[in-house]
Amino acid sequence: MASTLRSTILALICLASVYAQNTSTPAVDPINSGDQSWILVSCALVFIMVPGLGLFYSGLAETKNSMSMLLSVLAVFAVVTIQWSLFGYSLAFSDTSASSFIGDMRYAALLNTMDTQNAMASTISASLFSMYQMMFAAITPGLFVGATAGRMKLVPTLILVFLWTTIVYDPVTYWVWSSNGWLHNKNVMDYAGGSVVHVSSGAAAFVLAYRLGKRCDYGSRPYVNHNPTFVYLGTALLWFGWMGFNGGSSVAANSRGVNAAYASNLAASTGGLVWMVLDNAVNKKRLSAIGFCTGVIAGLATITPGSGFVQPGFGIVFGFLGSVCCFYSIKAMHYLQVDDSLDVTAVHGVGGALGMVLTGIFAQFSVTNANATPGTATAGWVEGVWIQVPIQLAAIAAIGAWSAVWTALIMFALDSVLGFKLRVSNEDEMLGLDMVEVGEHAYPFVEDGTLKNGSYKSVSVSTLPV
Repeated sequence: MASTLRSTILALICLASVYAQNTSTPAVDPINSGDQSWILVSCALVFIMVPGLGLFYSGLAETKNSMSMLLSVLAVFAVVTIQWSLFGYSLAFSDTSASSFIGDMRYAALLNTMDTQNAMASTISASLFSMYQMMFAAITPGLFVGATAGRMKLVPTLILVFLWTTIVYDPVTYWVWSSNGWLHNKNVMDYAGGSVVHVSSGAAAFVLAYRLGKRCDYGSRPYVNHNPTFVYLGTALLWFGWMGFNGGSSVAANSRGVNAAYASNLAASTGGLVWMVLDNAVNKKRLSAIGFCTGVIAGLATITPGSGFVQPGFGIVFGFLGSVCCFYSIKAMHYLQVDDSLDVTAVHGVGGALGMVLTGIFAQFSVTNANATPGTATAGWVEGVWIQVPIQLAAIAAIGAWSAVWTALIMFALDSVLGFKLRVSNEDEMLGLDMVEVGEHAYPFVEDGTLKNGSYKSVSVSTLPV
């Protein structure tokens, strides 16, 4: 009898503990090995965009700043990787926070991620979801460093990036992509980062370029993209990686991911061809490879928020409109005399914002109802959902303003309060950041435009047309 009673009590205790565990932890789907595999591959695809961005920016920069751009993008990646692992992921994706604005510290230092699943990606481990989202977090500030190419110091840049990721990127990610975020609960549609990545980095790029001031010789000579081959290789890697950036945002191996990847390819192809034609017709250039590559990136930035919400064929519409709008946005920036060195604001900021609006117009229930992520499936104007574009505009305004204001405040704090001078001197700017900041040349066999034995003289960057 005593043995039977003891067994009964133990059984009741076990049942009570199981019940308590089930009531404190949200129900999740079983881990799916196919989903795990695809998102792990997507992590690698998004990572390859980092050296791709470095090559793209280095090729667009002048020779004297080419190595500094390569280093800046990769160093930014390293800084954000550490920040994200320490507390960034928990602030951006905690599913135990009651706040609609910011997460808590439950997953700080990646604790409790190996054996849990996030509500936004219930068929993969939280650790894998964290690593995938880390790639997004790390490439976003890498985008805006191009706005100040050739005139901003590296160490202050890395400090700014750490603070910006914590104060700007983590909260806006929570707003849009966390299960409790306020914009998520208003059914904002941003599949892979039109607002979170491109609008936030574009707004930061504008503020950085404006507050840091123009290059010391801005307007007095043409600036030459020193290596179109780097631009070509960087574009190829970015395009390749974008298949994981947009395709992996399904956080599962499903038809939604295929749809996003296909639409992205169409937008990139259309954007590149349209930009090349515009360069030829408006700027009177030949069939520019750099123009084609810039158009590809504009098309990809524009389709990013809508890639998983529209039929693949709409990628042509997004690519065409994105290329045209970003092309003329560059001209507007030049007219305003804002020296965004590598046109980050015009391509990423404008492209991402335009894509958000187009998503609010063209999103279809036939796509949004398929393999739906947590939340209420919605659509755009083509389905009679007239509130969607205002919601998209609200997200653009909120995220753009948040990024712009905090970027300005962080710059002020670093430059004026803490004494970290962000900008190099005019003398150092003329010498180039490769020599001043990095101490290494991308082309060590060249010294002052000649080979060390004096047998070869490079083409002067001041004599070539833009």
